Amino acid sequence: MMKERKILIVSGDPGLLDVLQSNLPGRGYQIENTGDCGEELREMIEEVSPDLVILDIFMPHLDGIELCLRIRQWCNVPIIMLSSWGASGNKVRGLDLSADSYLTEPFGFPELITRIEKTLSRN
Repeated sequence: MMKERKILIVSGDPGLLDVLQSNLPGRGYQIENTGDCGEELREMIEEVSPDLVILDIFMPHLDGIELCLRIRQWCNVPIIMLSSWGASGNKVRGLDLSADSYLTEPFGFPELITRIEKTLSRN
């Protein structure tokens, strides 16, 4: 049996968390989540050692772009950024900040699974 890959979801959006927690575990992914973007997040990354981080760009205290920069200071875990920002400039900015992939909402779940699998296979 293949080992479950660990995905850490960093989001303050209960709807997004619900969709991801309902659908990813049955596909071989173990899900952890946090809405924290401070020291607790760093500790969680160290403790969980995720294979991938799904990072919501809209966070309550610090935006996902700043958070992406912080995570990159701590480790090299692959990051997929999710955003409802449709502007291509923000997409480029997110990728410039070392996000491995970027998905603009609304997106289909099959597209997210494909992005997760491709990102994990490259890393």
